[in-house]
Amino acid sequence: MSDQSEVSIYSRHIRLEVVIPEKYFGEFIMEFGQAFAVEGGREGIRRIKAVDSYYNHPSGWHIKASVHEDDEDRFYEFLRGFCQSRDLPFRDPKAKATP
Repeated sequence: MSDQSEVSIYSRHIRLEVVIPEKYFGEFIMEFGQAFAVEGGREGIRRIKAVDSYYNHPSGWHIKASVHEDDEDRFYEFLRGFCQSRDLPFRDPKAKATP
């Protein structure tokens, strides 16, 4: 057995900053936490996922949230659904711009 340990990258996360109207700030925090909750522990307890940070700005609440890189598309789907249910326009960053 070797005494040397290997260093590796275990996982990658991406951080997204979303601007939400003040009226929907609390709903977004709660729904994001539920949608991206993490299963864990021996008892299989479900932990609500917290956002990384947030601050109020005249343009709305800026919310920074991290998701696993494999969940990027799922985050956009979550955000699209959140906006549609509230008649909010959503500018999808992955949508192709029309010339």
